[in-house]
Amino acid sequence: MPRPLLAVGVAVLAVTTVMVFVGGWRTGVSWDETYHVLRMRNYLGPGWYLLNGDLLDGKPGPWEDQQFVYAPVTMSLLHLWSLAAGTDGSGEVSATATAYAARHLGLGLLSLGCLAAAATLARLVLHRWSWGLLAAAALAAMPAWTGHAMFNVKDVPVATGYTLTTLGLAVVVVAPRRRTALAGAATVVAGIVLAAGTRPGIWPGLALAAVVAAVFLPRGRRLSGALTIGAALVVAVGVVAVVYPAPFATPADALLGSVLESSRFGDRSVSRWYIPVFLLAEVPTLLLLLGGLGSAVAVRRLWVGRQGTDTRRVVLALVLLQAFTLPVLSIVRGSNLYNGLRQLLFAYPALAVLATVGAAVLLGAVAGERRTWLRVSVPLLVGAALVVPVVVQAQVFPYNYTVRTVPAMLLAPTVADHWADFELPTDYWRTSVRELAPEVPQGGWVTCQPNGSGADFMRWSNDGHEDCTTDPIGPLAPYDGLRSGTWPAPETEFLAVMSGVDRIGANCTRVADVTRRMWWRTMTMSYVATCDLVTTDYPAGGLRFTSDGNGGSALLGGWSGGHVEPGVGLSRESGQIGFTLPEWARGGDLVVVLDVEGGHGVSLEVNGEAVPVAGDGSTLRAAVPAALAAQDGEGRLLVRVRDADHDVRVLGLQLEEGTVR
Repeated sequence: MPRPLLAVGVAVLAVTTVMVFVGGWRTGVSWDETYHVLRMRNYLGPGWYLLNGDLLDGKPGPWEDQQFVYAPVTMSLLHLWSLAAGTDGSGEVSATATAYAARHLGLGLLSLGCLAAAATLARLVLHRWSWGLLAAAALAAMPAWTGHAMFNVKDVPVATGYTLTTLGLAVVVVAPRRRTALAGAATVVAGIVLAAGTRPGIWPGLALAAVVAAVFLPRGRRLSGALTIGAALVVAVGVVAVVYPAPFATPADALLGSVLESSRFGDRSVSRWYIPVFLLAEVPTLLLLLGGLGSAVAVRRLWVGRQGTDTRRVVLALVLLQAFTLPVLSIVRGSNLYNGLRQLLFAYPALAVLATVGAAVLLGAVAGERRTWLRVSVPLLVGAALVVPVVVQAQVFPYNYTVRTVPAMLLAPTVADHWADFELPTDYWRTSVRELAPEVPQGGWVTCQPNGSGADFMRWSNDGHEDCTTDPIGPLAPYDGLRSGTWPAPETEFLAVMSGVDRIGANCTRVADVTRRMWWRTMTMSYVATCDLVTTDYPAGGLRFTSDGNGGSALLGGWSGGHVEPGVGLSRESGQIGFTLPEWARGGDLVVVLDVEGGHGVSLEVNGEAVPVAGDGSTLRAAVPAALAAQDGEGRLLVRVRDADHDVRVLGLQLEEGTVR
């Protein structure tokens, strides 16, 4: 390998490592982290790594069909790390800004383990550590890898665990000494525990790799090697079962359920072109071409040498399996992938090794070339494959995962216009909300990622109907203290914090944003806007609130549902219901009728003013004069429910003409 190229690899690793740790400390909280903090709290309590709404009396409720999708190994490791850092307490999983930042540093350390594993795999294939360094640099140069290494609590650990498993199996097969083989087996155990202990559904890929490794064992070591691999698998499954005993009380259900539940998430499929298109969009173009060349070389090496005795062929076979098995199955099944290829992040380390194989072939082909332009241009090409993606990552830092390739920048708008699945978001993960927080004025209601109704933004999102400044699963709560400035906060307006897309509701006006330059274009990572409150129409027959979400579009915050309890209850000191009056209810006096359970001590406000309440504990009635009903304009009626006892459950709301008698 040319020494200048080796120096480039060292520089790329140095720069991207700084990015991972500085970016991890500076960046905000992502979608999954908040959910996994809540899961971890339940794991330390009832013992199930599930959300509160998934549990009934400390066990998965009969409605829960995702109980085997996640496991707590990574969060347990990060909890231990946080205990050492002082950001978590014993039995306490903190959700402060500092606690999230500390976990990001722990994930950064974990990602370094994956870089080391990829480097070792390349060393086994190409016999020199210089190639290993180049493979690590190729992985670090991929924006998806370095970007996600700053915060991704699911996909980075799975990728690291999968790569450790591949490496450990390869070492078991090629090891000349028993001690080395045992070290490989220990690596297999660590890899499986980390990968399957985070996403149990990844186990079929790991199991297939173990079978293939056993096939490649040398004839004289087949029995001992197979026993070593089998023992590693048993120990790994045992460790996961010890760490997470609740679902593994029935191991067969856990293994089968993890695969089925993971594969049918969302009950939808995407185009079989999804993965090829996003490969072109997310993987740096030159690295993708080198990876394609390396894959072809690896397949040829396996085919031509199939009768040979070179046991290092197993490394190529295992790397190819990691890179292609599950992605190909996903294409065949049309699996529900979204937000690009981050769910296939485990294939990136293998792709980096294959890209290094491709680079080695090209460099070897011109090593003795008499034509100077060829001897110079190929190393420059390989160097550019590493350097250019890092330069673009520096442009968007710390939101490295948002980087798109030049072909994607040119073609994405046209493609997305025809196929919505191929839309390329910017900051889908919402980590830029921390940088945006000082621009979000204090006061008023804040909705993060508001849902749309036609061209308008609503005051609620897929996360729920809570104020994002206090919602534990939102991206703003840890950074609410950074907000500055004031806002009048009228009841008929709200603040919208949006990331990942540049579109804005017709009822909104942008106030501030976070942008980055990517290639030649300025990209919006996130923004805050003021929005006029849009309400949904009052349905004929009135509103009914049920556990399946019926009536949910009228809930404007402060409510919690349930799979067992009827209606909706208060999650805070008060809850608001809002809707647009039908034509028959405009211009005259109205009566608001609430069907409730535990209605003693309930008070009501309509359009911001208190109204007297009459009735018993099951039916409450409040007179609303015509002037008050019209006070908020646009036919909006906003009903706020307060309960001194905090035990009321609202089953429904109806409107009547007239006054209370």
